[in-house]
Amino acid sequence: MKHPSRRGLLATGASLTAFAAGCLDQLPNDGRDQTGESDEAPNTAESGGSEPSPLERWVPASSSTELLFHFRDLAEVRQHEGELRPSVIEDVPTMPDADGSEVVKRVANGESAVESVLRFGSEGVAGNVVVDGSFDRDAVDTDRKSSTGEFAVLERDGVSVAVSADTVVMSPADGAALDAILAAGVEGTGRRADEHDRFAQLLERVGDRTILWGEYEGDTDGTGAAFSWSFGAETSTNSAVAVYPDADRMADFEERMSERFDDVTVEIDGNVGVATRTVPTEEYEYLDLFAQHESQPAQPQAGVSIDSDSSDRTVTVAYISKSGVERLEISDENGNEAEMTDVGETTTFEYDAGASGELTVVAVGSETETETVVATHSYSF
Repeated sequence: MKHPSRRGLLATGASLTAFAAGCLDQLPNDGRDQTGESDEAPNTAESGGSEPSPLERWVPASSSTELLFHFRDLAEVRQHEGELRPSVIEDVPTMPDADGSEVVKRVANGESAVESVLRFGSEGVAGNVVVDGSFDRDAVDTDRKSSTGEFAVLERDGVSVAVSADTVVMSPADGAALDAILAAGVEGTGRRADEHDRFAQLLERVGDRTILWGEYEGDTDGTGAAFSWSFGAETSTNSAVAVYPDADRMADFEERMSERFDDVTVEIDGNVGVATRTVPTEEYEYLDLFAQHESQPAQPQAGVSIDSDSSDRTVTVAYISKSGVERLEISDENGNEAEMTDVGETTTFEYDAGASGELTVVAVGSETETETVVATHSYSF
């Protein structure tokens, strides 16, 4: 078995990093040097503005630990309708595609009344939805008033919907609680960005964007990635942001981005990496990244334990659990290789005095041969 490099494993899409690192592939890469500055509007988060972004404002700390999110600024898209391809205007959804969305259609006076759509949850683009615009809350029969803000609340088919003159909030039974979303968005309490440091870092670097896709796993020391577009009259900026609990993996992010593109600018700030490209606005194409995310096969997962014995100069790997795994491939930098197929198996490598290096355990998927690094171990005898 060929010993896999970390950079090669990132390319398999087996981690959150692949979401950000791979998303810039959606851009044209025709060899032109597009290093000019975008003529987009200033980024509020980076220019000292005090208004929180929609994600900072509305996502509560009680939302899913494995969070997917998407935002589209429809007012900004309409502003650049003359520069964008006609197909983009047709492809960008103006109404939310989620349970309870018929309420938005009833309270909005046409699609132009919807200015932006924010979605977040654990199941692709489904889950919680926050829609901004101009709405007539008297257009629907409501069940009660909300305890937070000027919202009328109705329950429809397991979905709680809150409607005000400028916002519609939808919360399915398996999503974050409606009251928690309203508390975050209206009162500014219980926000995920205030309680989870790495999530706040991710949103700070993303700022205000026209189109945004992202995901975040974990709590305060989680891992996140986001892919965003900001439109200008002639040129637009595309960015990929990756956030880790520590800075150890930033070198991989920077190297991969720099090798793949001639016209990308990569900035590393501790545990945060930002890759940016500038392209003509007319070349933008709207892609549903969550649909692509969901169509990818599930990654193989496995549990192992690794024990070193300095007296015998051995390293033993025990196969503990698996999900969607055909086999485990074990290799090290001293040329040892082995495979395990069944839970309960063990593999032991023996070493000479003075040997050192890193051992890697890779899970190979049972359906697609997808590879995932499940463990690494450094040894020195």
